[in-house]
Amino acid sequence: MDPKELEELSLKQSEKILKAIKEGDREKAIKECESLPKEFILVHKGLARVVEYILQYNEKVFREEQQKISEKITEKVKAGDYDGLEELFEEREKQHRIVHDLYIEIMAASFSYMGEVYGDERLEGILRYTGEMQKKGFEAWENMEVEDFVRMTAHLLKTHMGKMKVIEDDEKFTFIHDPCGSGGRLLREGAYDPPKNYYRVKDPKPIGYNRPNFPAYCSHCMVWNNIQCIEWFGHPQWIHEPPEKPEDPCIFHIYKDPSKIPAEYYEKFGKRK
Repeated sequence: MDPKELEELSLKQSEKILKAIKEGDREKAIKECESLPKEFILVHKGLARVVEYILQYNEKVFREEQQKISEKITEKVKAGDYDGLEELFEEREKQHRIVHDLYIEIMAASFSYMGEVYGDERLEGILRYTGEMQKKGFEAWENMEVEDFVRMTAHLLKTHMGKMKVIEDDEKFTFIHDPCGSGGRLLREGAYDPPKNYYRVKDPKPIGYNRPNFPAYCSHCMVWNNIQCIEWFGHPQWIHEPPEKPEDPCIFHIYKDPSKIPAEYYEKFGKRK
């Protein structure tokens, strides 16, 4: 191959353009600019596909191994052999916790990327997009009896592996997470400080509960469960009181009668009841 071509093969598109400008070849620089929008697309598509394959295989193996270990536990219980049972439970939860936390990190890093690189409008965009992609699930929740919605919510939140309790009064059910096993855990682990430095919504905005410096990961609850649910159904489904400090619990409510939800929980998101 021509030595000049070999040299250019190692240059990024920006380097080719700057080199052409330095050499006084403006026409070549303009021509090279045509390739700028697509320079990184191929590798992005390839990496996204590989990650998709990895996640598919992760789920396959996880399902198989959960089945195996569940069968071992069941056999021991049936036989009245309780030695080693706690260790099996710990191993079963370990299998879940590691990959669960990996998925949460992927979400947090992706939301942070949007906010840090492109701004809060794009952060809201990815939150709204992912919410829309799950709309059927929220519609199913909307059609549940409130007690079933509470049971389903409790199951979902338990599997986030935080510490949770549920209390009831005349008008609502209240979930108290201390901490929440996803966003609350990230806060307590210092994920918004160095070295991870996950993104925070700097100014008070609806996607950040109208608080300054709101953690980007937690914004998905504000958008999915509140803003979008108000737009879809006329009311939020989970009425949040997010922690102000990492050591605070995350609290949210499910109202037995959504018409009794106070107006302030709409106003925090720029909505009116």
